[in-house]
Amino acid sequence: MVPLQDQPTASKLILVTGGGGFVGAAVAKRLHAEGNRIRVIDTVPRPSDSYFEYIQGDLSDPSCCKAVMQGVGTILHFAANMGGMGTIHEGNDFTIYRDNQNITLNVLDAAVRNGVSCILFASSACVYPDHLQSQVEKNDDMKLSEVDAFDSGHPSPQGLYGLEKLVGEMLLQLYAPKFSAGIRIARLHNVYGPGGSWHDGREKAPAAFARKAIAAKKLGDDRAVFEIWGDGRQRRSFIYIDDCVEGLLRLLRSDYPGPVNIGSDRSVSMQDLAEIALGAVGIDVSRTTFIFDSKKPVGVQARNSDNRLVKKELGWEPQISLEDGMRRTARWIDEEVRGLLDGHDDSDGHSILLGLQKSIVLDLGATMLQFGVLLPITSRGSALPGDCLHYLRKFAASLYSTTWRDTRSGEVQFRVKVYLAFDYDDEFLLEGKKAETVLREEGIWDVTRLVCNFPRGHVCSHWRECARKAYADGCDYMSLFGDDVELLDEGWLRELHRIFEDISSDTGSPHGLGCVAFTDLSFPGMPTFPVIHRRHLDIFEGNVIPSEFINQDGDPFLFQLYRRFGSSTMAPFRIRNAVGGSDDARYTKQPLHEWTFDVLDKATLAVEASLGSRAHDIRKLTIDIIVPSFRVQIDTLSRILDLKSSSTCEVMFIIIIDDPTAAGIVELERKYAHRPDVRIRVNKVNLGASATRNRGMKEASGNYVFFLDDDVVPQPDILIEAEHVIRSSPNCAGFVGSTLFPPADTVFKSAVHLAGVTYFWDIASKFPACTDLPWGVTANLIARRNKDGVQYDLRFPKTGGGEDIDFCVRKRDLFVKADKEGFHAAPKVIATHPWWHDGKRSYWRFYMWAKGDGALIAMFPELCYDDWSPHSAQLFLFTSILAFLAILSRDLPSFKVSLVTVVSVFVANVVHDLYRHLIRDKTVEPRSTITGFHWVVAIFESSIIRMMSEGGRLIGQMERGELALAVGQRRFDWFSNRFGTGPRDNERKNNRERLVLWLIVAITLSNFI
Repeated sequence: MVPLQDQPTASKLILVTGGGGFVGAAVAKRLHAEGNRIRVIDTVPRPSDSYFEYIQGDLSDPSCCKAVMQGVGTILHFAANMGGMGTIHEGNDFTIYRDNQNITLNVLDAAVRNGVSCILFASSACVYPDHLQSQVEKNDDMKLSEVDAFDSGHPSPQGLYGLEKLVGEMLLQLYAPKFSAGIRIARLHNVYGPGGSWHDGREKAPAAFARKAIAAKKLGDDRAVFEIWGDGRQRRSFIYIDDCVEGLLRLLRSDYPGPVNIGSDRSVSMQDLAEIALGAVGIDVSRTTFIFDSKKPVGVQARNSDNRLVKKELGWEPQISLEDGMRRTARWIDEEVRGLLDGHDDSDGHSILLGLQKSIVLDLGATMLQFGVLLPITSRGSALPGDCLHYLRKFAASLYSTTWRDTRSGEVQFRVKVYLAFDYDDEFLLEGKKAETVLREEGIWDVTRLVCNFPRGHVCSHWRECARKAYADGCDYMSLFGDDVELLDEGWLRELHRIFEDISSDTGSPHGLGCVAFTDLSFPGMPTFPVIHRRHLDIFEGNVIPSEFINQDGDPFLFQLYRRFGSSTMAPFRIRNAVGGSDDARYTKQPLHEWTFDVLDKATLAVEASLGSRAHDIRKLTIDIIVPSFRVQIDTLSRILDLKSSSTCEVMFIIIIDDPTAAGIVELERKYAHRPDVRIRVNKVNLGASATRNRGMKEASGNYVFFLDDDVVPQPDILIEAEHVIRSSPNCAGFVGSTLFPPADTVFKSAVHLAGVTYFWDIASKFPACTDLPWGVTANLIARRNKDGVQYDLRFPKTGGGEDIDFCVRKRDLFVKADKEGFHAAPKVIATHPWWHDGKRSYWRFYMWAKGDGALIAMFPELCYDDWSPHSAQLFLFTSILAFLAILSRDLPSFKVSLVTVVSVFVANVVHDLYRHLIRDKTVEPRSTITGFHWVVAIFESSIIRMMSEGGRLIGQMERGELALAVGQRRFDWFSNRFGTGPRDNERKNNRERLVLWLIVAITLSNFI
């Protein structure tokens, strides 16, 4: 025997086909542990615990076989459509033979063409003649040796599964000279153990019996009930997986070219095996009722492995007894059953356990899924009526070329049914069967014609009609297509089915609950061609979409509906839309406004009702992040778009670009437009922050909207924290996050804080337990999405100023009137806002903010108060008027005095701020790093910023014609009456002190004139 590591192929890869299955996986892990380079291929997705090269692929595809052979020196061929008696029976013969023969031929062909040195073929004990195993007296044994395969002079194996394995052996022996290191053939006899199938119809008897015993024990009935197929006297031998792996590797490392049995030479009856299984879980056989089902497949009467040859050639024999192996298997299945029951109540758990007491028969031939292609077609809207047939031919050709394999082979096969919908007055198409002829010329034969009497352009009505017919015809999946689209990727049918299975597995929802959209190259990221399962029509009584939809929004409706259950996804298979998409269609587009509220909510309730008690666990929280962007800076936007939420929260990012000429648009779309959770929209002209956020809200459909500025840097866990506060307080208007600034390390930055213009940016941190904050800045604000009409008021400046206060106040008031709560503080929802222009000195921003927020006095008189002491801007205005009048009257002394009063306003405000921050309040600003003289200068500059803000407020009121307010005593309470009279009294006090100080300064300076 030559050690594998010493063979000339050791430097090359070992390919394990079917390495995601029971035996293949066990062999691959053992070989990898021994230091070999392993490549695995299987149709199932990569297991989470695989640690070698793993390829998900279908070996029935010759191109796949060719690709995986690169660099391979040795093949261990386990890939096959197989199972226990629930699978290997007469009803599945042709399906199994066709699938397995196709795989074996492809593997052998690719191996020979690529110069593979050695191949091990996993054959089966089913190759032995049926008559040797059936013409046996009850309770007698039948040991089968390798030479018995042709006992009668011609092959007569057990079914077509056995025949295919025997043909595979013969093919390998015929091509043996092509393999420099030879061939190996292992005839496996009933392998069992942890990791194998145990409840899907493909399990072998040991796993089935262990499962039934465990279910009986968990049910706890006085007498256990145990099902056995047949009369219980059929005899078999069973080999534990570890023994099997050892035997296979000894065979691989040998130079023996002929077939070798890998099995146990100890046979037991099915009755004996059942009693061993019961004993493995601690059930008294005497307290068990056995039910014998003679209508199920039972196979041959007796089969056992003759191990004389394998012991002689390989020095191998099984080491683990059947009793020990069954105990190990039962322990593993017990853990699997616990996982299956986890999350179910007692009633559901009891039903599951009853189901586990029975084995099922798989009918592979019946695994035929029907896909309904819903295809409205019109000859109108094109240059020539016949253009639609040109488009249709391209669609039909692409439909055929991308589905031919899935309609002819595979464990799951598909049937494509096309439903053509015509307008009743489309004379061109109704004359003869032009459309049907085009489809059939391209190989599409199953076509149903529907003539519809709907208003022109009502595509959704055609959609509903086609879907009802497809539903009535039993279609499993369906999707609306256009006659002008082209399918680009082969295999989308099987991939679609797999994705729906993954959705069910990942979310715990029943199979079919979901929406899977194609990737539309003409409208990236938009679910323009959603596929749904018939379960959707079960829920909605045959209606694919509500009757309110005319010809727009039906696609995103389905996607957003199932997004609320974590069951919407964009598939990688691509589609190209020749007409329509994001461009003009052949009809007038008629969107359904505000469908994301009542229509979507009603549908959500219907899905929840269909799920019953499971709805609570499956339903997701949905948050739409709205980011208005003028700058389109990729680095900062990427930080937002790379944020991750928890598995119980679905997040969509809505980026609205407010500068259609921004240089970063192309790069942003290249990196992110393909993502279904990213929606990028570009305003045709610059609309400003408020209008841009409003457009984002119109695009939104989540439970909450989360406003972020495009230049903030959110904490990586911001979505986790956002979900936490939302779930903790679901009945409030929204949440105010903490928006922080980098340390204030310059005079100007410190002055900004001291001026108070950033006070509310981190108000959530200042009042972390507050459940009714007055407002929050839109840089980091979460709001409940309701049909309440609250938007950002376009009266405010494009660059912002007051619109966030107005939005929060109106939103909060509606919630409070409905006996709900206002905006809660969310101090852990943190984002950092950079200093504007890298902290370079500029007062214009604060001036413009104040121009906008001055409108709040007229808009919310109930949130205002009187302060009879004029603020700095009013004093500047009054004294400047006096100076101007003095000039007009040519009164120089009066002009000098009035000029002194103007200067005194500035001096008084600066002196008062120095007094207030240094003496009276002894202000400590933790966000600032400056001290000493620079701190004094910062206070001085803060006065300038504050006076600029007050000036902007006054100018804004005058521009709006609010002269009485501009010069009057009304002031807006920035705390919206939420914190009592304290804030108002403090403002009154400061203005009063400044007024007195102004008088003192003015009188003092006047004495020097």
